[in-house]
Amino acid sequence: MRPKRTFPASPRCNLRARSAQRRALTDPPTSPALTPRQRDVVELLVGTGLSYKQIAARLARSEGTVRTHTERIYRAFGVHSRLELIVALRAPGSEPPGSAASLTATALQQARQGG
Repeated sequence: MRPKRTFPASPRCNLRARSAQRRALTDPPTSPALTPRQRDVVELLVGTGLSYKQIAARLARSEGTVRTHTERIYRAFGVHSRLELIVALRAPGSEPPGSAASLTATALQQARQGG
């Protein structure tokens, strides 16, 4: 039987792992400064669960514009998905992570005010 061969991890994998570790060590800003339009998008993304197309219709913008706002919101909060954004907006010590009630008015108010 042939011995099992091991291959070194690619440099790209190592870079991703180091990047993830750095992100884990530094806390993302809890209440970054958002533009008024981004605050509107955050409220609709988190509070209603609407699709990008539905949010665009409500705000009288194109779907692409809503996606751009969403990307910039995610970048500002240091998250990669809507679920991570919801968790980032949750107040510490409130409801369990899976519950809809976990979003607090305080967290949304902080996002609206930009800090």
